[in-house]
Amino acid sequence: MSSAPLPHQHISGTSATDRSIALAGDFPNLTSVAIGTCESSRPLPYTDNKLPSKICELPNFLLSPYFTGRGDELRQIDRVFSTSSGDLPRCCVIHGMPGVGKTQLALKFATLAFQKGQYPYIFWVSAVSVEKLTQDASKVVDLLRLPGRYTLNQASRVTAARAWLEDSTAAKSWLVVLDNLSEETAITTLRDFLPRHNHGGRILMTTRIATIAERYTASGGSLQLALQPPGIDDAMTMLSAGAKLEQEGRKEASCVGLERLVRSVGSLPLAIDQAASYMRDTGSNPQEVLDVYESEEVVEILSWENDLSRHEEKSIAATFTPALNKLQGTAPDVLTLLRVLCFCDPENIPMSIFTQGCGALHQEDRHNIRPARPLGELEAVTELFGSRMRLSKAIQEVQRLSLAAYTLERSERIIRIHDLVQLLLRSKLMTNTERGQWLEAAIRAVCVASENIGDRRSPQNWSRCGQFVTHIKSLETFAEQYRLQDTGLLDASTWAAVYLDVCGLYRKAATWNERIWDQKKIILGEEHPTTLASMANLASTYWNQGRWKEAEELQVRVMETTKRVLGEEHPDTLTSMANLASTYWNQGRWKEAEELQVRVIETRKRVLGEEHPSTLSSMNNFAFTLKDKGEDRKAIALMVECVEKRKHALGQDHPYTKKSEDMLSTWRMEGLHLGSSGQDVNSSATGE
Repeated sequence: MSSAPLPHQHISGTSATDRSIALAGDFPNLTSVAIGTCESSRPLPYTDNKLPSKICELPNFLLSPYFTGRGDELRQIDRVFSTSSGDLPRCCVIHGMPGVGKTQLALKFATLAFQKGQYPYIFWVSAVSVEKLTQDASKVVDLLRLPGRYTLNQASRVTAARAWLEDSTAAKSWLVVLDNLSEETAITTLRDFLPRHNHGGRILMTTRIATIAERYTASGGSLQLALQPPGIDDAMTMLSAGAKLEQEGRKEASCVGLERLVRSVGSLPLAIDQAASYMRDTGSNPQEVLDVYESEEVVEILSWENDLSRHEEKSIAATFTPALNKLQGTAPDVLTLLRVLCFCDPENIPMSIFTQGCGALHQEDRHNIRPARPLGELEAVTELFGSRMRLSKAIQEVQRLSLAAYTLERSERIIRIHDLVQLLLRSKLMTNTERGQWLEAAIRAVCVASENIGDRRSPQNWSRCGQFVTHIKSLETFAEQYRLQDTGLLDASTWAAVYLDVCGLYRKAATWNERIWDQKKIILGEEHPTTLASMANLASTYWNQGRWKEAEELQVRVMETTKRVLGEEHPDTLTSMANLASTYWNQGRWKEAEELQVRVIETRKRVLGEEHPSTLSSMNNFAFTLKDKGEDRKAIALMVECVEKRKHALGQDHPYTKKSEDMLSTWRMEGLHLGSSGQDVNSSATGE
């Protein structure tokens, strides 16, 4: 049996308003990978270009200029990293409550280590979500100029990066920082990315979860560092420096409440940074700030539902409330910006998502096309992001008040907000009703922007797709929390699953598709065309994972339902039959595959025409089935017919024509040995 699978095809929706998503399609730019194997399983050479002598990929803009103290902790990390333990990379995990300074400590250590020349290669990987972890880990191959960078499959790129890190001859000394591990990303990290060996490697992690720290430091020679808030003296120094108190003012302030102020926020670095910002902005002294923190107004906001400790509630609520109160009366644009961003993934928010989405919404408004229920919140967001000057001023103010960090990455404006600040924004700045309305505004802007990405299956759009995934997931989480059902968000989620699937992230794609299918069954009904499309998408992901039985069960259900609901000759019904045939083919069930394929070809010829792209794809695929049955002459004859008709219908230089022609030459010249590059993967635009 050939190692090349037949294409899986997806059902497309029947109306513009009920667009459904199809994964399958002729992908001329993709490399076909045999089911049950992965590109990453093949050994890769380490470099085809000169390896850079030094690499330091750190988000230094996140490091506070007022970082103070932590000498003991820095020395502990350095001490455990200064020795080796067999062939295992040394590991240190910093854990502690939110806002205690884990990321700051890791960033400071990595910066100092590079400056001292301890590690020529330092990589920073965000582990806040599986998507971010995969994206950052896959970038390592680009930084190192590995051959693996030429593959567009992210899973393969991650494995290539790990292979380099594990090779002590290629990578003699390196430091990888995995920031903000969660339960979800800890599993993915251990399974896919974490180097298993190389005594020259060092791994520094941060997490809020103590059990993760215990898990990763179970082996000897590792360090589990439970980070506590800094001492009072260091905290006072940090506050004084951040507030730009003169030395004389420092002495005076110490007498009137500097120490009390630090103690009132539990010495939490995140809270101290905000307190210092508030003091700089208002010209307040520590006692005046303390009076605000101890007011009843602050106490009232401590009752929101969350999983913070009482200490964290007091520290965060007390320090950020004054700045937010001031914004309510003086900076409406800043409030609009914060309100819409507090539902996104906090770590990496590209402003272009909202500028593009709001630009498209503005065009809709000009043509009097409005959402079913006009939202004042949406109009405010559209106006803000439609004005470059207003948006720039709002971003500057947010940054000045230390409510968010701003950076420019490859001409892309990025905002990062601590998730505790987002929690306070949702709790302090919005009522229950307003939360739903601002969430709806965020969903609308993001979803409209996602519609303009282009073909999610095309590698040239993958980078842009990756920017959306974490934000769509975050919006989904809040939509579920607030019981908001939005078909636009379902469409965006479906396209995100397409992106995950074509990138080879099949486990993640399966999880997304399972969730989307469940939601569409509830919202649209089990027999709605887009619900059936979601079922087909899930079957396709199972197919990519080699889960033939589960794929077959779903495909049979889709085929039988589309026959009943849409009719036996509907393009979606024919697509479902072709899907099932591909699954039979991969199981070596030639007779069943042939029966379905013949029916699909004959019906498509009659309904769509003999030279319709879908008809020709069916012919191409059936030729493979004939070849695997040993009917070589019939296979070649059918492929000859397919090539000629593709030349006539699509042109000599069309990628599909070239694939069929190349395969035909291969069969003729190499004893009819099958390769994998000639398989069609059919597109939703043509019903496949």
